[in-house]
Amino acid sequence: MRLPRIVAVGTAAAMLGGSLSGCTTLKDFTSSSKPLAGASTPGAASTPSASPTAVAVKLPVRASGPLDTGTVTHSLKQGAFSVKLTYWTSDNAKLYSAETLKTINVAAHVEDADDTHRITISTFQVIQDDGTKRVTAATDNGKFDVTPPFPYNTVVTLPAATAGATTLALTIRLDLLVETAPKSNSYYRSTALDTLTLPLLTNGAPR
Repeated sequence: MRLPRIVAVGTAAAMLGGSLSGCTTLKDFTSSSKPLAGASTPGAASTPSASPTAVAVKLPVRASGPLDTGTVTHSLKQGAFSVKLTYWTSDNAKLYSAETLKTINVAAHVEDADDTHRITISTFQVIQDDGTKRVTAATDNGKFDVTPPFPYNTVVTLPAATAGATTLALTIRLDLLVETAPKSNSYYRSTALDTLTLPLLTNGAPR
């Protein structure tokens, strides 16, 4: 049996009215609804993703060395006189590394002494220490007259150091025989010790 059109509309309105019986207004009904899961809320601030942090890498820094300018002079007081040692090289000492060839010239002469007391060098020696191994780089034995104004000159070629070494410590030793009185042919011994530290380049170290 078909209901008249007006009756059907009234019935639908009555059913809707019955379903809203628990709410005073349509606004109350819609305000109780919740957003769907995963839906973004309008006006909500988005959280920025963390950007990668740059890590500063510190490179090893090579210290300045005594032969960076090509030459250096040391004076050693030996009682009544002094021994002046001059070191120089034609190498670029700023490029020295553990494995590079290193050639150093050494000159020694006596100061503040008269020329009536004979002075000789009986031993000249260079010991190299790279922090891991200690070796004799040079030894010169004899009777070398250094009575002023005569000098002593030699050339030392240093052996390769241990890989990764950062410095070479050189100990220079001179044994001198000094005449006790002019033409007495009697001598006493005086030992002069000096040190020379050469910084070395390592991987990544600036020159």
